[in-house]
Amino acid sequence: MNTNKLITNADDFGWSKGVNQAILLASNEGYLSHASLMANTEDFTHAINEVIPNAPKLKVGLHVNLTCSKALSGKSLITDKEGFLNNTFLKLFFLRKSKNALEKIENEIELQIKKLIEYNIHISHIDGNEHVHIIPSINKIVRRLAKKYNIERVREINERFSTTFKYNLRTASFSNVIKLFLLKFLNSFNSNKNEIEFYTILNTCEINSQNLFTYLQAQEGKTIEVMLHPSLVQFNDNLDSLNPRFLDFFTSDFRKKEFELCFDKKFKDYKFLE
Repeated sequence: MNTNKLITNADDFGWSKGVNQAILLASNEGYLSHASLMANTEDFTHAINEVIPNAPKLKVGLHVNLTCSKALSGKSLITDKEGFLNNTFLKLFFLRKSKNALEKIENEIELQIKKLIEYNIHISHIDGNEHVHIIPSINKIVRRLAKKYNIERVREINERFSTTFKYNLRTASFSNVIKLFLLKFLNSFNSNKNEIEFYTILNTCEINSQNLFTYLQAQEGKTIEVMLHPSLVQFNDNLDSLNPRFLDFFTSDFRKKEFELCFDKKFKDYKFLE
């Protein structure tokens, strides 16, 4: 038995029925331990009614969403004229962090937390769609709210360059290399606990078994979060309403491959974080 403890976390829970269905199956029949739920997406209700009651082992956190779908807080300077959160990571990063802007961001995130609590979800962790929670000004808000609502864990992008390059660089895109440098730099300004290692920005949405298990076998006595984006695209029925910039992401074959990875028998050699 390997001495590491794992968190296998599916992001984007509630974004589509294809994501939801993949999470349900991977939790019940595979090795998926956690999922991060988006509180303001079209298929949030499907996740609440059809998945969570039928996935008793699944631990659920909040996937802070400031980049798409309708804001729970209504129209403001962080939304478009129709009240949609039509932002990107860079747009939020360069947004002038006035007192008003930060209050709007905090209000939206708190409403997303409250919505999960309203449905009796014990929030195990917080992370962010497109990693917006790593932006230092937003990270301060997230950590303050996590403390207020007794949420134990906030995702940290703390993978080590030497290790991740050794095991994941051969299959990494140039854009993901740049993303890793940016997120690591921003993460250095946050109040990190450094208790849980993160895997991996370099292969975002393209994690493969060979890289993953070679990396895990080389670690010892660590707790490691593996970020996954499983989906079964044949169950999606709302792609027409999807922001076009997410379409390729939603229909990528890699999402099914990450779903299949959740069933890899090599996971039997690992303990999972309780």
